[in-house]
Amino acid sequence: MNIQSDRAATGEPSGGVGDFFNQVRGYPLMIFTVCLLGWTLTNIDQSLFSYAITGIRAEFDKDLTAIGRILSLSFLLAAVFAVFMGILADKYGRKNVFVGTLGTSALLVGLHYWVPNFLTLEILRVLGFAVSIGLAPIVVTYTSEAAPARYRGLMTGFLQCGYPIGWFLAAMIAAPIMADYGWRAIFLPALAVVPIAIILSRFLPESRRFQDAKNAKVDTAQNAQSWTARIKAVFAPEIRRRTLLCSTIYFMVGGAYAGTAFYFPSFFAEVRGYDAETATLVVGISYGIGILGYLGSSLVGEFVTTRRNTIVIWLWLGALAMCGLIWIPTTFAGDVLWFSLMAAFFYGANAVMGTFLTEQFPTHMRATGSAIAGTFAMNLGHVLFPLGVAFAVEPLGWEWAFALATVPPLFIAGLAALAMENKASGLDIDETAE
Repeated sequence: MNIQSDRAATGEPSGGVGDFFNQVRGYPLMIFTVCLLGWTLTNIDQSLFSYAITGIRAEFDKDLTAIGRILSLSFLLAAVFAVFMGILADKYGRKNVFVGTLGTSALLVGLHYWVPNFLTLEILRVLGFAVSIGLAPIVVTYTSEAAPARYRGLMTGFLQCGYPIGWFLAAMIAAPIMADYGWRAIFLPALAVVPIAIILSRFLPESRRFQDAKNAKVDTAQNAQSWTARIKAVFAPEIRRRTLLCSTIYFMVGGAYAGTAFYFPSFFAEVRGYDAETATLVVGISYGIGILGYLGSSLVGEFVTTRRNTIVIWLWLGALAMCGLIWIPTTFAGDVLWFSLMAAFFYGANAVMGTFLTEQFPTHMRATGSAIAGTFAMNLGHVLFPLGVAFAVEPLGWEWAFALATVPPLFIAGLAALAMENKASGLDIDETAE
C-alpha cells in the first residue's frame, strides 16, 4: 500500500497538543464547533425514523418493503438536493445554506408527530431527509476551509463524529420516550432545532476562504457559469478520473450503509428477539462506543499513513466486523461489542473519507464536487440498497441479506480507493487539487 508518514512526506515537524490548540483557536474552532453541532443535531433528527420503524409498521400495518420504499425515495430526492445545495453554496456562500437546511429539515421531522396517515408520513420523511442531506457537503466544506492545513484532517475527521453522536443521543432520547408515549412522541424534540438555526443565522460568519475568493474576484468566471457548466467542470478531463473513483467509493459505501443501518433496530427485534426499546439501546450504545473508530481513523490518516490507505484499512476491517456482528453474538453484550467494532471501522471510515474527498477539488468547485462525487453518489447507493435488502430478507434471511449488501460493496470501495493517487495528508487543498 506504500504506507508512508504524512509528516515525513510534507516535511513538517510534528506538533503537540499545544500547537494544535494555538492554530485552531478562534475562527477555525468556532466554525468547527458550529458545524459539529449542526451535523449532530441533523443526525439526531434523521435517526429517529429508524428507531420508530417497528412502531410505524405496527400502527399502519405495513411490511418491510413499504419502509424500503420510503428510504429509497428519501435517498433519491436527497441525491438531487445535495447537488443543488452544493451549487448554491459555491455560488452564494456556506452560511445561509447551512442554517437554512438545518432549520427546515428539523421542522419537517418534528411534524412527523401529527401525521394522520402513512402517505403523509412518507412525504414528510422524504422531504425532511432530502433537505437534511444538503447539510453534508456544506459542513465538510465549511470546516475544511476554516481549518489550518496541518490539522484539516483532524478537524474534518472529528466533524464526522456528529453522526455516531447523533445516533447515540437519539437512542438515549427515543428509548424512554417511546416506552412511555409511543413512536410519535420521539419526533417532537426535533422542533427545538428550529430556534437554534435561527440563532446561528444571526452570528455565524461566512467562510473566509470563500469570502476572500469572492472579494478578490478570482472566481468571477466560475460564478458566472450556469449550473450545467458547473456540473460539467467536475468531469473535466484533468479531474474526471478522481471524480469517478470517488463516486465509486461513495456509491458502494453509501449503499452498504443504507442497506443495513436503518434496518438494524428491526434486525435486532426480529432476529435477536429484543423489544423496540432494547433494540434501540443496542444500536445507540454501539454508536457511542464506535466514536473511537472515527477518532482513530482521523489520527491514523493524519499521522500514521495516508488518508487513502486509511480508507482501505477501515472499510475492509469494517466488512469483517459486519460478518462477526451478523453471525457470532448470542447475548446483549455480544451484540454491543460487535456492533461497536463494525461502527468503529465501517462507519468510522467516513471520518477520513470527507477530508479525502474535499482534497480532490479546488475552492471554486469544492462544494459542487463534494456534492456530486460524494453526497450524490452516496445517495444513489442509498436509493438502491434498502429496497434490495427489503426484498432479499424473506427468501435469504436477515443475515445473508445484510452480508451481501455490505461485504462485496466495501471490498469494491477499497479497490477504488487503491486506484487513486496516494497523496500525503496535510497539504493545502488547492495545492493538491489543482
